[in-house]
Amino acid sequence: MLEKNLESEHVGENRKHAGRFRRETLWAFISSVTFVVFFPVVLGAQTAAPPPQAGGFGTGVQAPLRFAGEAVPENQVTLSMGASFIYDDNILSRNAERLSDEEVSFDSQLGFLRQTQHATINFDYMPFFPLYRQYTQFDRLNHAANLGLTYQLTPRFSLGLHGTFSYLNGVYPSLTGQQILSGPASPTALNQTILPSTARTLSNSSGLDLTFTKSRRTSLTLTGGYNEQKFGSQVGAGQHLYSSRGVSGGLQYQYRVTEHTTFGLLLLHQDSTFSGGEVFGTSMRSQIESVYVSAGSRLSPTLSATIFGGPEYLRTIGGSAPGAGTTGEFQGAGGGSITKEVDKTAFDLSVQRSITGGGGLYTEVIGTSANFGVRRRLLGRWEVAIRGGATRADATLFQIAHQRTDALTGGIDFSRPLRGGSTLRISYETMHQLSKGALPISADFDRNMVTISFDFRLKAIPLGR
Repeated sequence: MLEKNLESEHVGENRKHAGRFRRETLWAFISSVTFVVFFPVVLGAQTAAPPPQAGGFGTGVQAPLRFAGEAVPENQVTLSMGASFIYDDNILSRNAERLSDEEVSFDSQLGFLRQTQHATINFDYMPFFPLYRQYTQFDRLNHAANLGLTYQLTPRFSLGLHGTFSYLNGVYPSLTGQQILSGPASPTALNQTILPSTARTLSNSSGLDLTFTKSRRTSLTLTGGYNEQKFGSQVGAGQHLYSSRGVSGGLQYQYRVTEHTTFGLLLLHQDSTFSGGEVFGTSMRSQIESVYVSAGSRLSPTLSATIFGGPEYLRTIGGSAPGAGTTGEFQGAGGGSITKEVDKTAFDLSVQRSITGGGGLYTEVIGTSANFGVRRRLLGRWEVAIRGGATRADATLFQIAHQRTDALTGGIDFSRPLRGGSTLRISYETMHQLSKGALPISADFDRNMVTISFDFRLKAIPLGR
């Protein structure tokens, strides 16, 4: 009976928006895949020198947390299939009406990794389809994809391209191939820690970097980026979330002080448009000007650290609600990270404070976060990965808002390789979120998920050298 009530409550809203949202999602995904496929082909006709050192803070690229000397398969195409069994104790992310259910998810993964003297291309695409035991209205196809490309155009100029795309009908941290990343997140990254109650979310983020290496010590990088976050029909009446679309551009100067220490200066401009919500008006545009000073150092062969900080200036345009706009607001931003990587244990801890998007609940907020990740090799080829984080989204930048949202996330994952490249995983994820102030939707919830998954590698095709 409860399932039928849920379906009848939302069927009108879903039919009204489903067609339009699916068309926009399809075109966004086709555009991303087309760009991924044809962009490397154009570059493949050129020749250049070996790629330079990786980009510094602000380029939007974070490296996966790895063990010291960990080997990564290169120059191959892989295809895998998998099945996951999940128990979710709050599928709607609403404490007022907690609904639990079990599901079986079928997924596949296509991986492409190609590294040559002049270029590195890394592309992964993972679709998956969950089947719920009771609430079949959530049985929908999901997509997740990411791309990383570096290419040396000339001995002094190099190009970097990175992008992520996802279309998810819920929160599935154990199914989307979530890796533990090292180093601070980019100031232009989407806020995906604050989780609004929504059935469908489209996220698309991409960036392009052009680096001029003047000498072994000095380099200049031009950065450009685009991001989009859009929410489909909501689970519950009267819920209005802010979809967002933004562009960014920056100039970064890097100077290698010593063999292991680099100094950086980043000038960054961000321009974002928010629409669909109510608290700050149905639409609002914001511009952020930032100046970041950063320093990164490899303190030992297994220990590295990064710190950064600087002022940010926020200006809003529009905002139909009285007091939603502000002529200008200065804020201080900063943070840092420390990474330790040895043969059996890898650890990363990062903290950050900056003006960022509100993940659909708000427009711009002061985001303060702390995150950690640990990987540890165990006996019998088992490995454990532990991650956790705390985030506060504070909307007091605006006169009309005195809201804030606090979120805690955590997870533990045990994995073991099996024969033929297959893998067994057992995961536990927990999410807790609490808001203060008057919000148009209920964003408070506690949620726990347990997952047992089997991934089977079907094919690995070597690409040669």
